[in-house]
Amino acid sequence: MESQACLRVLGPVQVQDNEGWQTPPGAQLRLLMAFLALSPGRVVGAGDLVDLLWEERPPPSARASVQILVTRLRKTLAAVPDCVPERYGEGYRLRVRPGLVDVHAFRSLVSSARDADNSGAAIATFDQALRLWQGTALADVPDTARVDAIRAGLAAEHLSAVEDRFSCLLAAGRDSQAAEEIPLVLAGYPLAERLAGLLMIARYRGGRQADALKVFRSLRDRLAGELGVEPGPDLQNLHQRILSGDRALAGLPVRRWRFSGAPDAPGSDHAGSRVVMPRQLPAAPAHFVGRRQELALLTGWLDSGVASGESMTLAITGMAGVGKTALSLHWAHEVQARFPDGQLYLNLRGFDPLPAMTPGEAVGGLLESLGAGTSRAVARLDAQAGLYRSLLAGRRMLIVLDNARDETQVRPLLPGSSSCVVLVTSRNQLAGLVAAEGASPLMLDVLGGTEARQLLASRLGPDRVAAEAGEVTELTALCARLPLALAVTAARAALTPSFPLASLAAGLRDRRRRLDRLDAGEPTADVRAVLSWSYRLLSGPAARMFRLLGAHPGPDISAAAASSLAGVERPAARDALSELVRTSLLQEHAPGRFVLHDLVRAYAADLCSEADGRSGLSRVLDHYLDTAQAAAELAYPQAHGTAPLPKGREPAEQLASADEALAWLNAEYRVLLAAASAAAASGLDTHAWQLPAVLRSYFCRRGHYQDWAQCQQLALAATIRLGDHLAEAFTHQLLAEALLQLGSWTEAHDHMREALRLCRRLGDAGGQADCHFGIARVNELWKNHSRSLYHARRAISLYRTAGNLAGQASALNAAGWSHALLGNNQQALSCCGKALDMHRQAGDRFEEAITLDSLGYCCHQSGQLGQAAEYYQQALRAYTETADPYYRAQTLIHLGDTYVASGRPRAGRAVWQQALAILDDLHHPDARPVRAKLRAASA
Repeated sequence: MESQACLRVLGPVQVQDNEGWQTPPGAQLRLLMAFLALSPGRVVGAGDLVDLLWEERPPPSARASVQILVTRLRKTLAAVPDCVPERYGEGYRLRVRPGLVDVHAFRSLVSSARDADNSGAAIATFDQALRLWQGTALADVPDTARVDAIRAGLAAEHLSAVEDRFSCLLAAGRDSQAAEEIPLVLAGYPLAERLAGLLMIARYRGGRQADALKVFRSLRDRLAGELGVEPGPDLQNLHQRILSGDRALAGLPVRRWRFSGAPDAPGSDHAGSRVVMPRQLPAAPAHFVGRRQELALLTGWLDSGVASGESMTLAITGMAGVGKTALSLHWAHEVQARFPDGQLYLNLRGFDPLPAMTPGEAVGGLLESLGAGTSRAVARLDAQAGLYRSLLAGRRMLIVLDNARDETQVRPLLPGSSSCVVLVTSRNQLAGLVAAEGASPLMLDVLGGTEARQLLASRLGPDRVAAEAGEVTELTALCARLPLALAVTAARAALTPSFPLASLAAGLRDRRRRLDRLDAGEPTADVRAVLSWSYRLLSGPAARMFRLLGAHPGPDISAAAASSLAGVERPAARDALSELVRTSLLQEHAPGRFVLHDLVRAYAADLCSEADGRSGLSRVLDHYLDTAQAAAELAYPQAHGTAPLPKGREPAEQLASADEALAWLNAEYRVLLAAASAAAASGLDTHAWQLPAVLRSYFCRRGHYQDWAQCQQLALAATIRLGDHLAEAFTHQLLAEALLQLGSWTEAHDHMREALRLCRRLGDAGGQADCHFGIARVNELWKNHSRSLYHARRAISLYRTAGNLAGQASALNAAGWSHALLGNNQQALSCCGKALDMHRQAGDRFEEAITLDSLGYCCHQSGQLGQAAEYYQQALRAYTETADPYYRAQTLIHLGDTYVASGRPRAGRAVWQQALAILDDLHHPDARPVRAKLRAASA
């Protein structure tokens, strides 16, 4: 069936509408259409299009002109179905089915022809493909270096298809037709060795031995005169066989012959001396799943490179066992038809039990694959590389360089021809190759959750995976979705089909033994061994940093914390981290923040001695404690309480403002939780209780109540082990505060009473006051306002005894609040008014705002709604100065209540919306009741 292409670039640039083929007006419009059509769906940056359309000195309005051209192109293509040029981010793309573009239809037909089952079908399909050519590609667009490169690439594809068709003619026995047609093509490509070889065979088979030899002599003269070189070994070999009258050459039926040395009959004297066209790709990996985005990206890069005519190197990098080789081979098999001159494959052994290949060994191996015997090779690496590039010139070949150690190993293996594509895999990031050679980098990550399940299903069968779905989910998590670990686990499961998958999961749950279970009995199927090949290549400082990272609690680490962990200066720490990132043992998942894959962390922990791990953990816990204390004091300077904490030492990280402090706390929050847990598990009990203590205000203001309670449970156990009764009392108080927020009021009351008992025993008046203050809060929640008032008064007295004026003022405010709840409005206003004066005298704007909120509530309760609103407005202004969003949200809620009570529901809803926005931004659970208020108001 003829192709239904509607866009032409293989000849004049044209588009088909209802009236036939039309030429878009304007050379720039034709060039734009052709360039976008060559890579349909690929986004081309506006800057790239400017460079394409204006080779020298684009006008200042170039980007605007591109936009106008795209608009004109949209009108030009309006009659083409499913073909729309569109803006995408900062670039443009042509959304079109590839089959509608002649070049993609051509490639599809050529691929089908090469895969055809018989020569006749192949010839017919080649003819169909070649009919799509209407002359020189992009014939009516301006000549520029970029356009010339595109034309050259497309011309090479055309010539390769023509040569394959001639091979099929010879295979079908249509020698005379080939002998008649080949000279017409050879006249346009007078140095094409493959064409000359095909013509020699066609004439030899037609009984014209002298004419066949004359073709060789003519080509040899042209090569010597124009390039100063001899014909290659393939043609030399063919020439000798024709001279000797090789009968096998004359009559051998061949399915499809490609010129890489003439075909040999079995038993021929020449068998074994010929050069076989390289088809060196190992078998495509079995059970390959997923990776659709990565495959599409690689193919998109290939299309782009062909369209631009530029040489192309693709670099797949990532950690050990992530599936780089599997992806590269799967993709290489998918696109091998686009490389008719063969595919080379070389394992460079960069990360391997065997010594890595030297560049000289690698070039030598590739030269042998290309038919250059040792007699032709020379000793110097630069000369070998030059010969290698010469042999690749003009050929369309794919070179897969697997398991490269670094850029130095790869550079001599890069061809000089833009018709060849190099695909490199490495655990090294190959940043130098990306920077200097323009390699396109693909950082490969672990499989997604669905892909990991698909991998297990492909090996174990969908029925078994579906029957044990929960166990499969756990297995993918325990293997951290690393393809190698999943493959080893699947192999173990396949070998024991009667065993439930739950037994495999149970064996992997123990972190200390997990890597033992991920060993299939040979080095390449042993996660620990595969990781070791990366570790052994590290420098001493990087290897030490890697081991210590195994002792870090995670989930990630900053460069500053890594410096403390290792006990080295920041520059040395950054150097070690950078080396680990380059070798894919560590990922920099955010600027300045690093993470170990779970199984890599397990391997690092195996390598770290207990003594080194404990000292490193102690150093980094000091780092977190000192910096967290400084951050909390900056972020929450008004926080009140009598914490028995040591004065903060000089923090490891310097924070200049409250905003910086909050940003640090937000970034390190999960790390601080893990650090507190690790401290408790490691017997570093002082860190275990002090870390949660310095985070008190952060826990409360951000609404992390469950985390707070869990940390305080560990902290309480730590203080009991230490026998530090003062710290124990304080930890009881903090645990009670967290439990109050979780609604566990009775349990909170018990912890407050125990703290009060310990403080009385210690004679700590300030601690006792804090406890009474907390017990007053519990009684308020129980609506036992008389008892709440009693404990608030006790707190006032004890704060006075301890000389704590700030505590005394806060307790006065609490007493006023209790009076308000009891309906004692005058006493409430009196207590809160005195508290307000004390806070103003002390210059404490935060506690002033808290008390203004209480006064607003008192006025609201007594029906003085206007005065209540005024107090709330004053409180909001004070909160703005103290930058405390949580309490500002609480006052906004109260103000909204007052507006609604005073007949202003719209104003009430407006301030509730402000409160909700703040609480949502904080991810605070108090947002739920505000949302309920708004729903009720709307109803």
